[in-house]
Amino acid sequence: MSSFILSPFAEEDLEAIYTYTVLNHGLDQLDIYAAQIDAAIEEIAEDPMRPRSRARDDLFTGCRFYPVEHHFLVYRVKHGCVEVGRVLHEAMNFPAHVSEEIFSQ
Repeated sequence: MSSFILSPFAEEDLEAIYTYTVLNHGLDQLDIYAAQIDAAIEEIAEDPMRPRSRARDDLFTGCRFYPVEHHFLVYRVKHGCVEVGRVLHEAMNFPAHVSEEIFSQ
């Protein structure tokens, strides 16, 4: 497969994660974490159903989560493309932040 897009929500999430990381852990840690997130996006783009991903149809039909350290990539596959809708911290209330509308902004 290997194509993906980031929703505006996902782009905002990444900006917030990167800002927090650099302010609290420094540039070296930012480089490490950004590389881990980029690698995870590439992994699900190559194989959206890979073993560490899991279906979250309780949030909306076709919703999937993929872990990256203390965050989850929230995505779906549509028309052969992985759409990353959010990048959320593991402690967040997922139902409050995840719905199909994350893809329509």
